[in-house]
Amino acid sequence: MDLLVIGGTRFLGRHLVAQALAAGHRVTLLHRGHSAPAGPAGTPSLFAEAEHLIADRDGDLRVLDGPALRKRRWDAAIDTSAYVPRQVHRLAEKLRGRIGQYQLVSTISVYASMQGERTDEDAALVELPDPTVEQVTGETYGGLKVLCERAAADAFAGNGTRCLIARPGLLVGPFDPTGRFSWWVQRLLRGSAQPILAPGDPHQPVQCIDARDAAAWLLAQAVACREGIFNLTGPLEPITLGALLNEAHDVLASQAALEWVDEAFLLAQGVAPWTELPLWLPREQAGLHRTDISRAMAAGLACRPLADTVRDTAAWLQESAASAPARATTKPGEMQRPNVGLSAEREEQLLRQWNALPNRPPRSGQAMPE
Repeated sequence: MDLLVIGGTRFLGRHLVAQALAAGHRVTLLHRGHSAPAGPAGTPSLFAEAEHLIADRDGDLRVLDGPALRKRRWDAAIDTSAYVPRQVHRLAEKLRGRIGQYQLVSTISVYASMQGERTDEDAALVELPDPTVEQVTGETYGGLKVLCERAAADAFAGNGTRCLIARPGLLVGPFDPTGRFSWWVQRLLRGSAQPILAPGDPHQPVQCIDARDAAAWLLAQAVACREGIFNLTGPLEPITLGALLNEAHDVLASQAALEWVDEAFLLAQGVAPWTELPLWLPREQAGLHRTDISRAMAAGLACRPLADTVRDTAAWLQESAASAPARATTKPGEMQRPNVGLSAEREEQLLRQWNALPNRPPRSGQAMPE
């Protein structure tokens, strides 16, 4: 298979390219050269065996019309880095009639409401008050991805190209630039006599997917030339936040106990869900962790054991000498992500305040019922 990957050097795309090359596919990367710049001899620092087209999708895409590429055709193009619909339309102008399948990596943040028990692909979507906006923020991110999806459907409809929309949930594992999962791994690994603040209800569901599993599924859909819209998260069997943190605690042999702190207390103290305490969402937002993935499962989704993701994330952090809490990184045009995780001082203060409360709920201890 001849595969074109838009991006492909940071996280999800990096795993996708690695797997495609390992499977013997011919891979072309279209990227800016920032995450994988060329070395002194001009050889790419990452995936030297792949073809690299250096271009900014927000700038000049004439590289796709060069003499060596004018007649090139790819079996599939996987777009990991579209954030505004203009980017999809501009790429489509160059690729229309030259690809068998176009995949857009979207997000489950496209849904207007996540309060149901199982949000499926037919649920109502976010509508932006101003569809011309291009500033990507927490408020516009989901709505802009909706417009990207519509742009993809419009651009490739009726010209022989199949269009697949993947809506991932929280992507985790090695090379994660957000720190939302790796912060917990680092916190569990950090030697401390102080308990680890575990947020909210341990019985609350949680969803995430190893980016390598998401990449494997996307690659399989490219081979099958499938079309449609698919939620893409995991695990295949439901898991709770308590079960996830307890398993990670055991896998990493953490020496600090988990201490569960009530949601109402944390919110009253101004603790930011999802950022200061990653993975945690208040009850009224917890529908984000109840996304229906039956459609992706029917199309072959497989998820590795959580323990493997935890071990591999820890190994990557250690190999990268990432001794400080993970900090979010952002490339131009992406949403500016806040730094993640509580500082050690803030965590200690919250636990001290929590333990000083009279008649507080008895939620201390490492092991919690599933």
